[in-house]
Amino acid sequence: MKLFVTTMLVLALLISCALAGPPLRILFKNAGSLSVSELYIQIAGSKNRGSERLQGKTIAPKGKMQFLLEDGADECVVDLKLQTVEGKAFSYRARLCEDHTFTFRGRLQQPRAPQAHAAL
Repeated sequence: MKLFVTTMLVLALLISCALAGPPLRILFKNAGSLSVSELYIQIAGSKNRGSERLQGKTIAPKGKMQFLLEDGADECVVDLKLQTVEGKAFSYRARLCEDHTFTFRGRLQQPRAPQAHAAL
């Protein structure tokens, strides 16, 4: 009986790991003129801000750095919060489903214009 239960637990663990998929890889490119000193990346809508990703490093203009988001296996929309060396703060929501690259240009994300709905 113990062997059966152990086998079932191992099988359940293997299936859940296989379904989770690989972690989300994010390439952060700095195309702006400001150096980034702090960066937080989280799955969109998550209440957990997560840890600061740069840990004392900076991403200079024209620089890039890759990050791994372990809890992003089945997600591809992320919230990014960053601060520059100059003290400017920026927040973005990025859809990284096809291209896992986020390019920071040093300006605020423009809100989307409301979509017109046809009358029924």
